[in-house]
Amino acid sequence: MEVFNVLSSAVIWIYGTTHNIHLDWIGELIRLLIVGVGSVGVGVILFSVILKVIVLPFDVYQRITMRKQNLKMKENQAKMEKLQKQYANNKEMYNQKVMEMYKESGISPCSSCLPLILSMVIFIVAINAFNAYAQFANVKNYNDMVQAYNTELTTYCADLTPDETDEYLVITPTDDGYLKVTDSRADKYIYYVVDAPDNFDVNAIKESDYTYITGAGKSYYVDVEKALANTAIKTAVDAAVAKDTSENTLEKKTANAVSNYFIGKAQHAVIGAYNNTVYPNSSFLWIKNVWETDAVYKTAVVDYKTFEEQAKQQKFKVEGVGEVSYANIGAHTGKNPNPYTSEAYNNVTGALTEQKSAPNGYFILIVLSIGTILLQQIISMRSQKEQQKYSSVDGQGASQQKMMLVIMTIMFAVFSFMYSSAFSIYMIMSNVLSLISTVIINKIVDVVAEKNEEKALLKKYDNKRISVKNDDKKSGKKGK
Repeated sequence: MEVFNVLSSAVIWIYGTTHNIHLDWIGELIRLLIVGVGSVGVGVILFSVILKVIVLPFDVYQRITMRKQNLKMKENQAKMEKLQKQYANNKEMYNQKVMEMYKESGISPCSSCLPLILSMVIFIVAINAFNAYAQFANVKNYNDMVQAYNTELTTYCADLTPDETDEYLVITPTDDGYLKVTDSRADKYIYYVVDAPDNFDVNAIKESDYTYITGAGKSYYVDVEKALANTAIKTAVDAAVAKDTSENTLEKKTANAVSNYFIGKAQHAVIGAYNNTVYPNSSFLWIKNVWETDAVYKTAVVDYKTFEEQAKQQKFKVEGVGEVSYANIGAHTGKNPNPYTSEAYNNVTGALTEQKSAPNGYFILIVLSIGTILLQQIISMRSQKEQQKYSSVDGQGASQQKMMLVIMTIMFAVFSFMYSSAFSIYMIMSNVLSLISTVIINKIVDVVAEKNEEKALLKKYDNKRISVKNDDKKSGKKGK
């Protein structure tokens, strides 16, 4: 809608209303923890601990059960070895005899399955929660930058404030059926045009006319001639025009330079918003954005394709409307251009060149995630040594357990590369807490088992001594 001569105006974009992504109750819990503690990393750690505490009773039960069963298997070691030799060539019969032995000894291989399933459910919930919140956080961060961009530009715009309307505003109709809304103050270089309402009388502006103009769709322009009257702006524009090697006319170069001058100021405001708000709320230790992977090929500010893919998977929360998909969000971003288009995204983040190129991390969390799950699996395997050894006639149970160790390690490695640094923090915390609980539980169960064994031996010794004593008494009576 460029209705004015390029010498006197240059189109400029001010974007529409921004909206956050809808969060479920788990996402809201993460948000409250992060806001409450004032650190995104500490908030994620606290959330990880809460999830672990929820599943801890079941986890403890599972590990105690597994440890006890392993000790029972150890007690029946001779029987198991005998069965392995006896049915070395008959796996089916071996399995049948093993199940009979399990029943006689009170061993239940499936007793730890339910807690394990619950742990897996919690794990899947955590994946979805962190994934959804990462997308929410990235959109919210971008929203903060859009608002900084718009705020900077709107300081140079004509504004329909009631106490200044008569003194500063100039509303004039055009031959094209639009209303040009300008501001007489020197620092108001940006004006806008709107469709003229029916029977609009510029000489008798009514309150309803202001209401209409305020809510109408606006197209923004920079008044080039007015801007060039400012010495600082003219100096900057002249320098930009001198560097412009395009084939545009001088007038077009000047108009573009004026437009770029104000866009540059808006982008500079975005840098300030990023440094003062976005980065402090997203960084943790060496990681610039915990909602992206701790990797050198990831950046703190994602490219538009990644941003769009994340946004498409979620629902935007529009006040008074409800949940709206990304495909329909443009209709709910106000009368100005949609801030979620590629043009808008690249324009708003245009000055964040370092943030869009520097590594987000250095694989440290990924290595820690893999290392902690590997260590946890090794400790768990050792605590089930007898169970693995005799679970099959040919000892394949131990081999299968080793294969599971490899599979679990690879799976966690894939998750670490796929999901955010926040999820890697969760995995590390979960693995470390599981590792600690496994070591403590194994120690406690072993100590209790040793004490019970000692009591049993003492009882057996006492019973034998009493028996011998009774025999001596009987022998003595016969001797008399």
